[in-house]
Amino acid sequence: MSLLSVVLLLAACSTLRIGYSQADTLAYWWLDRYLDFSPTQTPQVRQALLQWQTWHRTRQLPEDAAQLEQVAQEALSDTTSAQACRWWKTVQTRQETYLLALVEPLAETLGSLDGAQLKHVQAKFDTSNREWRDTYLRGDSDQRHRASAERIIDRADMLYGQIDSAQRRFISERLRSSPWDPHRWLQERQRQQQETLVTLRTVAQPGLDKAQRNALLRTWASHSVRPSDEAARGYREQLVRFQCELAADLHNRTTPEQRMHAAERLQDWARDLRSAAAAMATAR
Repeated sequence: MSLLSVVLLLAACSTLRIGYSQADTLAYWWLDRYLDFSPTQTPQVRQALLQWQTWHRTRQLPEDAAQLEQVAQEALSDTTSAQACRWWKTVQTRQETYLLALVEPLAETLGSLDGAQLKHVQAKFDTSNREWRDTYLRGDSDQRHRASAERIIDRADMLYGQIDSAQRRFISERLRSSPWDPHRWLQERQRQQQETLVTLRTVAQPGLDKAQRNALLRTWASHSVRPSDEAARGYREQLVRFQCELAADLHNRTTPEQRMHAAERLQDWARDLRSAAAAMATAR
């Protein structure tokens, strides 16, 4: 399976012992940075996030943990890029499910956003894009290549334990054929941001009923995972195929000890998920 892909999406599991019970609060702080909620909106958002967390804990978290345990078993054997991409699609589908479950509870609040809040969103996007450029467009092409390789090496180290020099060289050499273009990715990032703003402006228009708002937000949630733009969707699929091949080929170069380290790490995350759910059920 795509072990590195799963790590990219589930690395936060490593902090679940201390973080999952506060996930609704952390999510509120993140959303508030962008949307600058009013005193009236704040309790609505907190309630929506708590509702989402309860839904996830009771209906989705056990399946998340079971999938991590399955990945842990597969980590002990060789894999293929096709198998990696199947897991990537599974995670992608779950991302969409999570977003779709959140937009309906938030629909009323998002429908009450005013012009100042929408300008605040654009300003935060602009700041975020400047930070993104500083991270991914700094230096010349060789410097960017080394930085990309180090990011993947750090993720591989997190999963497998420290990888060796030959594995590091493999990552660096393989990335030279990567289709990832930071300039093109920035354009796609900005396109999605504009789609988000258009959706928020439309949802906030007077006269829309609940069903209309929900439909607009469901469309936005689906496009966040699977872009509506055909060229953007094709480019993402090209990137995913490359990532699946890289992840599978790197995994097949790991030692039995590294695979055992990966399996134990994934099992630990699954236990953290189950422990967090049990603790929250007892507390509430």
